[in-house]
Amino acid sequence: MADSNNIAGNSGERSPGKPFVKGDPRCWRKGRPKSFDALRSLAQEIAHEAAKQSKEQGGQPVVIDGHIVSITEAIMRSWAMSKDPRLQQKFIEVAYGQVPSVTRLEGTDGGPIQTQRVPIDLDKLSEDDVRMILAIQAKATVVP
Repeated sequence: MADSNNIAGNSGERSPGKPFVKGDPRCWRKGRPKSFDALRSLAQEIAHEAAKQSKEQGGQPVVIDGHIVSITEAIMRSWAMSKDPRLQQKFIEVAYGQVPSVTRLEGTDGGPIQTQRVPIDLDKLSEDDVRMILAIQAKATVVP
């Protein structure tokens, strides 16, 4: 009979990671989320939990300035102090709002966009090509 801890098969080696055990905080206590709203609700519940130190450091809740830090606060603090500019930018956007992006459609030196008509030589088209173009035009034309 195979060992119940042998996950990798007959090789006798264990695969990376560790299996779930009773009381494991990684498992979904209320079952698999049924929709994105349920997933968001679950994520928010987790975000409000107390951040804990690693097991090597004792697994105690993280305390800063006399209060227990939530997981959300721990993430925000790590983003704020990160050397990665993308995380710093996300922190600022969460704190102060996203910088509005401006899309400008303008011509040279801010003037109007110049357009130009291009002549079309219908004599180069077959009768089938012309019928197809007229059918597309009729389909796309909006009648008030």
